[in-house]
Amino acid sequence: MLHYKNILGGVFALLFFITTSVQAQETSTTTFEGAQPDLPGMLLLDFGFNFLNNAPDSLNTRMWGSRGFNVYYLYPIPIGESKFSLHTGLGLGFVNYSFERGVTLSDTQDSTRIIALDNAVYPSLQKTQLTTHYLDIPLEVRFFAKENYRGFTAAVGGRVGRLINSFTKIKYEDNGTNEQDKFKRRYNLNPWRYGAYAKVGFRGITLTGQYMFSELFTSGEGPQVNNYKIGVTIGLF
Repeated sequence: MLHYKNILGGVFALLFFITTSVQAQETSTTTFEGAQPDLPGMLLLDFGFNFLNNAPDSLNTRMWGSRGFNVYYLYPIPIGESKFSLHTGLGLGFVNYSFERGVTLSDTQDSTRIIALDNAVYPSLQKTQLTTHYLDIPLEVRFFAKENYRGFTAAVGGRVGRLINSFTKIKYEDNGTNEQDKFKRRYNLNPWRYGAYAKVGFRGITLTGQYMFSELFTSGEGPQVNNYKIGVTIGLF
């Protein structure tokens, strides 16, 4: 189920981030215009908040703790003399889900369950989190209003990714000392992810929305949930 309050909170936070980033970019354009590397294509940093669609109440996430980012390189292929171009490349995706209600994941060979943490073991629980890392191949069609990738820009595309790492993390306090338990397992996560995204923005800074059609867990081996994200993409060059 989509959590619209979380979406609105994420949008407002990201709009503030875009405004301050654009102002900073306008201030520094003259100073650093000659310092950018002369390489074909774009190096992009994509930051955002991750949410789970159709998640059970026991798997609700905290918006701020469920941050994530992608870093990827896109190579442009012009489409004739138009202002459109095709972009593809390679990237890394880092996705976090911070859980409410003091729960974590427990897996067996063919099933992943949501379990409540024992208060006796974790008396002062601070955060529980699932972290996943992906190797991604993005493909998008992009429009630029001006030459050299300047001015208003919009894009639609998709990405396919392969899971390369996953673990859960439990942070808690024990006798006044901050402790952390980390469990590196696959948790029956879907080894592949694929989805679509759209971007709109100005001068290398875009508001980005993404939805993954693939389920987070392998079908029949965990909760049937999908990832969606609202974020900001910044062109580093």
